[in-house]
Amino acid sequence: MRVLKLLPILVLAMFIGVSSVNAEQIRLSDGRYLQGDVVEVKEDGFVFKLTETGGQVFLRWNQVDAGLKKRLNNERDPDEGLNLEVVVAGARLELIDGTVYLGDITRVPNGFRVKNFDLDKGKVIVDEDVVEDGFVPDIEIPAIVMMDEAAVMQLAETEREPLETAHQYYELARIADRLGLYEQAKLFVTLALGAGPDSKLEARLSAYDTELDELIRQAAVLKLLVEARKAAKKKLYQGALNILDEAKTAYTPTGPVLSKVDETYAEIDLEFTKFIKDEWYRQMQPVAREWLKLKENKDVAVTAALNWARRSMEVAILDKLAEKVGGGDPQDIKKRFTSRFDLETAGVLKLSMKKASFGDDGFYQLIGGNRLISGKKPQDNPDAGDEPGRGDGPRVPGRDRDRDDADNPREHGFQDSEDGEDKGGIKLPEGMSKKDIQDIIRRAMGGDDEKDGGSNKPTKAVRPNLDDLDEPPKYYPSMMDWWEKASATTKSKWLVAVYVTNSGTMVVYEWPDWNVKFK
Repeated sequence: MRVLKLLPILVLAMFIGVSSVNAEQIRLSDGRYLQGDVVEVKEDGFVFKLTETGGQVFLRWNQVDAGLKKRLNNERDPDEGLNLEVVVAGARLELIDGTVYLGDITRVPNGFRVKNFDLDKGKVIVDEDVVEDGFVPDIEIPAIVMMDEAAVMQLAETEREPLETAHQYYELARIADRLGLYEQAKLFVTLALGAGPDSKLEARLSAYDTELDELIRQAAVLKLLVEARKAAKKKLYQGALNILDEAKTAYTPTGPVLSKVDETYAEIDLEFTKFIKDEWYRQMQPVAREWLKLKENKDVAVTAALNWARRSMEVAILDKLAEKVGGGDPQDIKKRFTSRFDLETAGVLKLSMKKASFGDDGFYQLIGGNRLISGKKPQDNPDAGDEPGRGDGPRVPGRDRDRDDADNPREHGFQDSEDGEDKGGIKLPEGMSKKDIQDIIRRAMGGDDEKDGGSNKPTKAVRPNLDDLDEPPKYYPSMMDWWEKASATTKSKWLVAVYVTNSGTMVVYEWPDWNVKFK
């Protein structure tokens, strides 16, 4: 390795007392350059001995480049200007389930082939699994996606040649540290100390050298740290946290090593929570589809599906997430998901609206929306209902408009007229206003909008009890008929919508048409 070749030279220079040339070139504020040596640094400037004449001049700070003052006064922060990123050319591919692939991604018939360090033999992703405009070529991606840690370190070193300054060696030490290559990091610190660092960097390097000594001494803990990072990289977050817990229990690390374990634990723990926040939404429909597939050879009644979505779907989601992250307590996973509002308040993430779309016909009033009626009224049927889209058969008083309104009291639009009769044709009882009627309907349906005080706080959907529904007229599709004719995709979307509006884990904001919007 190149640094090993340089080490004997540096060590030799240190021991045989080779004197260094202090002459340097400084840039004046007017763009000119002077060659010479800094003789003395003062509060308002410095004395500079010119190489050409041997004479000395006093230069004020406003006469020279601003960076020179910081350097001569050792004002530069050792961590300032560090570039710890090591990148290579690659591409990005995003799937409809939220998965993102980085690597060497090329077009193949009907899809894309993804190759990276973990997928060295390549994996084909079909077009239908990729979001629109989800393929982004010709971008920079982290080098660790394409190569192992040692290769990444070698690339970082090559990109920074020629290696001449203490700051460069310090930067390489920090990169090696991030990759878990602690012994290599210490070697770069040694080289940095031998390359003439300024006083601030020298102090930082000395402290860093002590930290690395302690890290290397507790090698067993370091090995577990590396394994934890590898597990987290594979999204096995609970497994990664378990490894770190084992490291603390079995080896009782101290000092900088303990701080390193706690720091790594905090980073992975936050990544874990953010992953659960996103993955929970992505897993709802796949979990519903899996349940339907499991039941496909059985005659599953719609009421059984309804009960499963209300009572058991969340358990299935928790089981799926626990499987993906390497185990863990389901209640801990649920707590991580419900903390998404705390994270949003803290500015760590921003929640966006989600949507469960479950079809535009048939029964869906059980999840809070208006019930639309399948079919159209035949134009040549004199007995057809007097409302468009009602289908065959006469309109049944008290079971069409009135009943549809009752399914969702938020849709009522009473308007008082001067004679006490609402403009919609409904006679209001004497002494009662439209608000009184709305309150009665709301209480009957289990709503409690009064608590909102007119605010925009989210409210739960009104869910009429199935047993309270009247027998629908014959031109309505029956609940069971609709369920039997619905496709697996429609059923899974409907189950998600039922879950969203019945689960306290979700927050429902609105029910426009047949889309349930939630966060």
